Amino acid sequence: VGEAFTMLTMEPGPDIAPYHDRQIVILDRSAWADWVDPSVSAKSLIKALPPGTLQVEQVG
Repeated sequence: VGEAFTMLTMEPGPDIAPYHDRQIVILDRSAWADWVDPSVSAKSLIKALPPGTLQVEQVG
């Protein structure tokens, strides 16, 4: 079996909402350990980033 990955999506945060109706889940670095801790609810870690965290750039 080869390597595998999953991309979780969520409602868009304020930086993505003007462009798309979904966005990938981005975990803050401080939540990484909690993500793999079975005693922590994954749902509690999935939240929109603060406005201005992501930048949108046109390419092409």
